[in-house]
Amino acid sequence: MKKLLSSALYLCGSFLLSAGATNAQVATPGSTGFCGSHADKLFCLLPDTFAEANANAFTPLTSSFATQLTQLPLASPASGIIYILDPALKVQVPAGHETYGPVLTERGDTMGRHKLFLAFTYQHFQFSSLDGISLGNIPIVWNVCNTTGQCGAIATQNSVSLHVNQYAIFGTFGLTSRIDVSLAVPLNEVGMGVDAYNCYNKPNPNFPSFPNTCFGPPDPAAPNSFFGFTPPIGKGQAASGLGDLVARAKVQVFSGEKFKIAVGTDVRFPTGDSLNFLGSGAWGVRPFAAFSRGGRISPHVNIAYQWNGDSILAGATIGKDGKLADNFFYNGGLDAAIIPRLTLAADYLGEYVINQQRLLGITTCAPFSPGAATCTNFPDTTGVIGSFNTVKGSFGIKFKPVKNLLISGNVLLRFDHNGLRYDPVPLGGISYTF
Repeated sequence: MKKLLSSALYLCGSFLLSAGATNAQVATPGSTGFCGSHADKLFCLLPDTFAEANANAFTPLTSSFATQLTQLPLASPASGIIYILDPALKVQVPAGHETYGPVLTERGDTMGRHKLFLAFTYQHFQFSSLDGISLGNIPIVWNVCNTTGQCGAIATQNSVSLHVNQYAIFGTFGLTSRIDVSLAVPLNEVGMGVDAYNCYNKPNPNFPSFPNTCFGPPDPAAPNSFFGFTPPIGKGQAASGLGDLVARAKVQVFSGEKFKIAVGTDVRFPTGDSLNFLGSGAWGVRPFAAFSRGGRISPHVNIAYQWNGDSILAGATIGKDGKLADNFFYNGGLDAAIIPRLTLAADYLGEYVINQQRLLGITTCAPFSPGAATCTNFPDTTGVIGSFNTVKGSFGIKFKPVKNLLISGNVLLRFDHNGLRYDPVPLGGISYTF
């Protein structure tokens, strides 16, 4: 499709507007040719589908995925078996907490002086929709011209499959009884597939036999569009490698008999290959505070704000950087000691995403031929910028089979359709405190 379409497209936006088309993307060959030299990257699967047309109609998807990569929930690195200094014995002893803490959020404790926590987790993310629009059916109407000067609309249906397998290694070391430093090393496997179809609505004076649908492939008996390329296309590929490293410093600022307060900062390094969706492509800084109360039932509250830099995945033009959305997080939950070796954990994970590229469903009325007196309505999408809330829930367990060894299991759920939505996310993990 790329070769055939690119040979037929040239700039004709003013002509199309005079013909009465509204809202549709104007398909012109990309001026930078960015994907010509990055054709092996996952990022270019989408632009290459339409000959690297500008502006990039898929920016809301790539930007949302980049934002998602900045916050893939990493299992809490300082939650588990912790130690305190026994003033009589002058040695570090288990703190005597009745629970092993949350899975994905933080409590106000620190590890303990010179204690080392190591953990490994696995999570699987399967993404299903963006701002309520199914990734299996993204309609886009393009205004294009062929080489003879004929201009008109191409209505397309696009299907994107996207998943991430994340393996993460964590290390947390207690510098003092109140100060921890941590490092999270994610290893990501990303798979992506793209399918695109032309679709048509009657009446079409050029091809009256085309089916009256925009939700499936065209009639096999008449596969060629007004602009001469033959759908469907289908392509996919995968990538794996290092994600974005996250370093953390955490300080306990208050330690009462029951109540604990800690503050800290995460710094995200853009070490992952952003063009293969292994990383966000942007630096990030995330200060946070954690409040918790000990006991057989232990509640906790977290707040955090994440500043993100510029990323190529957020650019409105292919190959150009754009601002990645910032995020405000407000989390709360509790852990409950069911039996001495088993903790149940449940969390509410709230997030406010600020000035994110979003996908909005619209209807575009476009003519099928130059000078047409009427236009035909097509389902379409357009990119907008907006802020929104998302709500997630986390439900998990922690089990201690032997001294200092913890096995974790968790399920992460989405409770709304704002932003990039995923199916229930399973997590498995193992950790040990030395």
